[in-house]
Amino acid sequence: MSGQPRESLVQYEKESIIDPADAAKLTSILNSKKKGGIPTFENKPTPSDILNAILPPRMWTHDGKHFVQYVSHQPASRDDVANLQKLLDERLLARQARFLLNILS
Repeated sequence: MSGQPRESLVQYEKESIIDPADAAKLTSILNSKKKGGIPTFENKPTPSDILNAILPPRMWTHDGKHFVQYVSHQPASRDDVANLQKLLDERLLARQARFLLNILS
């Protein structure tokens, strides 16, 4: 949870600063492996809860401040998808992912 967040092809919202107590609480929630049962009608998860369970927020510390960044809930446009495909191809080339490039060509 220190340094800068890892690079990702996932689109995130703008980072926000949180206090250390909230950072510790969020870390413990994210690290817990306890699985619940089927939610009741009163405890029905929201789409945000489901998205955050699949792709948890990323957290890091920089200059003594704790940051958290959640996955964006905005739908992707065609241009976003095209740009992500281009970025993925560039990263595959940079890492010399020859096997995948041979399959794709």
